[in-house]
Amino acid sequence: MIPPTHPRYRSLLEREKVVEGVREGYVALQGLIAHGRGECFDYLIGEATQPFAERAIEAAAAALLTAKHPVISVNG
Repeated sequence: MIPPTHPRYRSLLEREKVVEGVREGYVALQGLIAHGRGECFDYLIGEATQPFAERAIEAAAAALLTAKHPVISVNG
């Protein structure tokens, strides 16, 4: 069990869910690889969401909320 105080607690829990999805066949192995790349990038930038990314998240949410026919395409 991962202690909640572990600095990567949330990410490790998310990774386990992706691993479970791979095992059960509803997540492609590439999804697990993509998650690992994201974790690596988190380490490089100090595990903090950068201000430009916060703005991009808000803009994407606004676009989805105001779209007549919103679509989410998942890559990885």
